[in-house]
Amino acid sequence: MSKSSSLVAAHGICKSFGSIRAVDNISFEVKPQQIFSLLGPNGAGKSTLVRMLIGMLPPDRGKFLWQDGNENVAMNRAKIGYLPEDRGLYKDQPVAATLEYFAQLHGLSRSDTRRVVQNWIERLELCRYAKSKLETLSKGNQQKVQIASALLHRPELVVLDEPFSGLDPINQELMVNLVREIRSDGATVLLSAHQLHLIERLADHVMIVAKGREVLSGTVAEICQGPLGGKTLRVEYEHPIDKALLPEIRRDVEIQGIQLEQPNLVVVNLDAHQNQLGCLNKLHEWGPVRTFQSRTISLHEIYLRVASDTEQGPTLGETE
Repeated sequence: MSKSSSLVAAHGICKSFGSIRAVDNISFEVKPQQIFSLLGPNGAGKSTLVRMLIGMLPPDRGKFLWQDGNENVAMNRAKIGYLPEDRGLYKDQPVAATLEYFAQLHGLSRSDTRRVVQNWIERLELCRYAKSKLETLSKGNQQKVQIASALLHRPELVVLDEPFSGLDPINQELMVNLVREIRSDGATVLLSAHQLHLIERLADHVMIVAKGREVLSGTVAEICQGPLGGKTLRVEYEHPIDKALLPEIRRDVEIQGIQLEQPNLVVVNLDAHQNQLGCLNKLHEWGPVRTFQSRTISLHEIYLRVASDTEQGPTLGETE
């Protein structure tokens, strides 16, 4: 089979649990050294899709095609590092011993194991806990041990399911830097998380899924400038604004919505292609302006729109 330009590509993946379709005809491709982010509300099918990708579940229909042309995930399992959402560590074992165990499971020699484990203990600031049992650690430090166990064999594809879970802001920043580092070292990252402000900083490509189907896909910029994106204008006036003026702007300028947030503060929502200048000219007619702000709608806001539109409950097979 010919070699693909993608590290791994999904083609028409479907998975059902009884009468519930958890993943419905999803296709995507992850390029080498890309940070690919898989987003969606609880029950959207993300964890089911990830488990099929790494070979924990078989798809009902469709296939995953790897860069070497192989469709058998078992042939590529040694190249994968997986951080599950639910921790799978032995809580009565010391940190260093736990990491040594996982290193040897991945085939590292004894000498390499000692060196690699020490490196990760230092890198994730766990030195004072090296001999401590996992059950005595905070949730954040347990998460750091789980992260190290997924990365210590230098996988080509790193699959991170909720890697920021349990981490405080300082350690979230450490994780952001770590993801960037492993990508710079040559790894490809598939990342699923709910911290949208961090995804905006990290992701090269984003796919949002809901009810097992793809909703949006592209770079963060493409999604924020797409049909669900747009701009928000905040205009603060020197004096209070008559609420009766608000319908006037809808007659004269195309907008998505407008509200009087405070007596002298008007907030206008525009889609990505509506005329911002025309809207501003109309707003200036209402009185002297004290301050003006314009910003692009964030990925977080678009995600909330997608989640609220689906109005779904958990899907069988999802644990998020």
